[in-house]
Amino acid sequence: MNKLEHVSNEMRDLKKEFDLLIKPHRPALWRYCEMITGSPWDAEDLVQDTLLKSYSALPRIFQPLIPKSYLFRIATNTWLNQQRKQNRILLGENTEESHEDLDPFELREAMEKLVAYLSPKQRVVILLFDVFQFRGSEVAEMIGSTEGSVKALLHRARTNLKKLNHKEHHTTSESESVFATDPVIEAYLDAFNRRDPDAIANLLDENAINDIVHTSFEYGKKAIRNHSLEGWANDPMPMTATYQMLWGKPVIVVITKLDGNDAVYSLIDLEMDAGVIVKKRTYYFCQDLLETAAKELQIPVYPNGYIYGE
Repeated sequence: MNKLEHVSNEMRDLKKEFDLLIKPHRPALWRYCEMITGSPWDAEDLVQDTLLKSYSALPRIFQPLIPKSYLFRIATNTWLNQQRKQNRILLGENTEESHEDLDPFELREAMEKLVAYLSPKQRVVILLFDVFQFRGSEVAEMIGSTEGSVKALLHRARTNLKKLNHKEHHTTSESESVFATDPVIEAYLDAFNRRDPDAIANLLDENAINDIVHTSFEYGKKAIRNHSLEGWANDPMPMTATYQMLWGKPVIVVITKLDGNDAVYSLIDLEMDAGVIVKKRTYYFCQDLLETAAKELQIPVYPNGYIYGE
């Protein structure tokens, strides 16, 4: 074993310890990320970025940390930085302070429908204050601002939501019944439902990447075939793959059985180029995303958890 592999093994053990420490805060973190991004897919990406950054930053922090505040701060700044890069941050926020209250239940309902009407900073501040109950000083620290400016942002956000609450907003669900299926997807579904690892491997590019989200990466067809595909082929769990549209994105939904009923087991996203699969993302240890998908599909979710072996 070379030195780099030794470090990798040690970091893997530390990562599991880290995952166990933050596990109680994962549902709230995911819900926060979904509310500020407005998309379950973007929420899962933001959670993944947050966990990677929060773990990798630990060796450079020499002060006590409160796990929930630490995670929310990194998620907030990661998302705001993404918005700045897209030139979507609104400048010149009002500096007027306000201590008006908005009913938390009404706010939760309003945020789901009206998230697009708030600027990114307003969205972050009102969620941290009124939904997740952080103090003004904590919110200011998270976004790198003063408490007075944070309260001004809060006032603007509450005012905007109150105005919009007097209007009716109707949303129409997208048509998800008809969409084109790539021949590679058809071949993948057939191979999956026959539990044929070699047939799936034949669909992969030689340098394909397998991302088991939040858990591990595999690089190259050979490694994927010999490890994750081999384990999947010998897994006794019943699995059936279907191709469905979820939140505007076609994805493979893997269904298993739970107490005799169909249940969401995992989601698989395939990225293709020139007729081969170049990247595969498996959402298995993504309990919050899977629960949201199960609600969308109106079936139960299988309790995979967040951590391998739990």
